[in-house]
Amino acid sequence: RNTYGYADRERAIRTSPDSTYLISSKSPMLIGLCIMQLVDRKKVSLRDTLNQYIPEYRHASRITVKQLLYHNTGIPDYFYSGKMIELSQSKQHQALSDEDRFRVECYAYESPITFAEVHAIISDAPLEFEPGSRSNNWSASNVVFLKEIIERVSGLSLADYQRKHVFEPLGMNQTVPGCDATTVFYGCIKETVLVRLPIVGDIGHTFRTTIDDMVKLMKGVVNRQLMSRRTWKTALLYDSAGRGIIAGQANGVACGQGGILGYEFNLYFDQDMKIAYIHITNEIQTQKRINDEWSYFCKEMRRAIEEETTYPRFTGLKRYSQQNAWEAMNLAVHESQKSFVLDAKASLCYALAKPKVRKPYLLMEGKRSVGLLVLAIDKKKSLYDVDILLIDKRYQRRGFGRIILSKALEILKQQGARRIEIGVNRFNIAAQRLYFSLGFERVAVYEEGMWLRIDLEI
Repeated sequence: RNTYGYADRERAIRTSPDSTYLISSKSPMLIGLCIMQLVDRKKVSLRDTLNQYIPEYRHASRITVKQLLYHNTGIPDYFYSGKMIELSQSKQHQALSDEDRFRVECYAYESPITFAEVHAIISDAPLEFEPGSRSNNWSASNVVFLKEIIERVSGLSLADYQRKHVFEPLGMNQTVPGCDATTVFYGCIKETVLVRLPIVGDIGHTFRTTIDDMVKLMKGVVNRQLMSRRTWKTALLYDSAGRGIIAGQANGVACGQGGILGYEFNLYFDQDMKIAYIHITNEIQTQKRINDEWSYFCKEMRRAIEEETTYPRFTGLKRYSQQNAWEAMNLAVHESQKSFVLDAKASLCYALAKPKVRKPYLLMEGKRSVGLLVLAIDKKKSLYDVDILLIDKRYQRRGFGRIILSKALEILKQQGARRIEIGVNRFNIAAQRLYFSLGFERVAVYEEGMWLRIDLEI
């Protein structure tokens, strides 16, 4: 483990291995773990409707526990569709500086609120949409409902449940209730401006913790502790938006998250490969626009680790879709190839401009995108081409190029191709080596390029 940056930026006090931080008992990852433990013990079913646990809510029979976890319930958001609207209409609140307005809103969200209070706010309101008909519609009310289910089923407060069933089994003895962390916390506005948040009294749903204890949580998660393998498998199923019960998906790696005020943690893990890493910070990440792309610490850290750990193992092709669109667009061309290959965004635009003929695929290493392939197939015209082949710059010279080209030839052969011809820049030596390694031969050589051909076996 390593520590970087400041425990208190204004006083230039550095962080240390003994620095303490805050996490929330309502963090998505922790809430998901608690619910899935109850599922594992057969005390809760994801298919159960809420009337089995919260019968007083008028729409309870229409909503399942699973829909709560995936945030597609339609339950109105008591905070962002309620309290925040009130604040936005308050002249007194709007007269505050941007920083002070942000502070008020942060503490308003984290202020203790009971289920009864939330229920009183939303009980008469209709659902905003039919449960299950949308994805990724996060609502603060869903979190309150999940917390209430855990407490009613277990007979414990959420904090006590987590201490008994999550922290203690993992030996997280330094994780205790309270707000008295040794680090000062900063929120962020306008994606670039840090805002110091003052110390407040006990919020009621915070734990003080250390990086050593968070590493214990990380090890427990990556080693499938706390519940059965079967339940872990269910917990890591993702919807079309990449959201899961315990963790979301970030380019093929599971990412469990949590945050409160200016604190946040991101726990990345791959249980099959036994790889995991975590960071916890007392500052919300700022962002910078670099090379027409948003850049921030968490993203750059993940990319650096992916580069060191991604090699051919469980490699396959997957059709380009809404679910993997962002990963596809983030594939980057190696500097040495920029003169020969379109970037990923331009390649996808090219492919989607003629969708009946051009078929984009992603080369996946496990659940991680490592390359892009565009094939042109028109059986009526006997057209079978490899239009675009791109391997992300981080994964060059690892055998992915040969894998993606081999799979391209297999698809074209299955579609009826008997011969493939392709043009290659004469100065693109890496591409020539790749094509020659799979049996392509020269048909013609020109000043700037060459024409290659391969006959496919019937």
